[in-house]
Amino acid sequence: MNPLLDEAALAPRIADYLAQQLGHPVRVGAVRRFPVGFSWLTFLVPVQGLDGGAGERDLILRLGPDFGLFAPYEAGPQVMAMQSLEGSGVPVPRAFWHSEDPSILGAPFMFCEKVSGSAVVPWVSPSEPQLPEDYRKRLGTQFIDALAALHRVEWQDKPIAAMAHDITAENAAWQNVEHWQGLIERWAMRPYPLAEWGIRWLKSHKPVAPRVAIVHGDYRTGNFLEQDGNITAILDWELVHLGDPHEDLAWVSMPMYMGGSPYLCRLCEPEWFYARYAEQAGVDVSMSTVRYYQVFSMLKLAATHMAAARCFEEGRFNDMRMPAMGSQVAACLRQMDKLIETA
Repeated sequence: MNPLLDEAALAPRIADYLAQQLGHPVRVGAVRRFPVGFSWLTFLVPVQGLDGGAGERDLILRLGPDFGLFAPYEAGPQVMAMQSLEGSGVPVPRAFWHSEDPSILGAPFMFCEKVSGSAVVPWVSPSEPQLPEDYRKRLGTQFIDALAALHRVEWQDKPIAAMAHDITAENAAWQNVEHWQGLIERWAMRPYPLAEWGIRWLKSHKPVAPRVAIVHGDYRTGNFLEQDGNITAILDWELVHLGDPHEDLAWVSMPMYMGGSPYLCRLCEPEWFYARYAEQAGVDVSMSTVRYYQVFSMLKLAATHMAAARCFEEGRFNDMRMPAMGSQVAACLRQMDKLIETA
């Protein structure tokens, strides 16, 4: 068994690490892995004695394994983002400790609090019943408002400012395309002329951002928790970066997250989504820029599928969903090309 997947072996290592951070011993109960995702490994860690008393508290541990979809990983960006959002209108788990040193737990890692709630599944059959109207509107309102709050955050004096890398409203799109071009060059196992065409188009049509904002990078249903009709936490910050807020708006509008419904992410009528977001975020939404980032989103999705195919071919992740994702590269690039034709 891969030692990263051995919950029993992880427990004493976690206890040693937490004891060093806290300055007193703790007792770690049965560690349990959540069987979701293709990237970071997520574990529930019950800890007794975090505050020095006898009470037990659950933590979440995220490990970035060397066999993961986007390996190699860094925990720092997620933690910087989550810490930067404390006290904002964005519901995020509180981040505690992290390290990039694989000698501690076997891979880069982070600990955060466990938040109550369950995820709304984005991928459903069109034959599945739609979400109840009151529930949909209630969640949709919070979904929009949390995104607007994220994009309003004045990040310049926050920890995430370390990720700025001389970004400006003028070069945000260019930096983003360059980043994903590098990932495609790393992940692609053969040339993709349509991907090269998409990159050239994106570089020659780059928009100016209305502001440089914290961009989640994967904002959608499936990446937040809800309980009793309330969003309790926005999760999965591994693609977080600074950039044009239109990128998140375009990702929300991806058709695969509509679940056969007429609603963005199964929650929001498009007109309502953009109008309420603009009101809450205090920016004018440019639909031409949204279309630009829809093109970018299809390129990004194609790149993710390239990563999945390589991950499987190299024997790093023995999961048949990986080659299935790889088979969708051409479809994503064709959709990207169609979007370019109508942009």
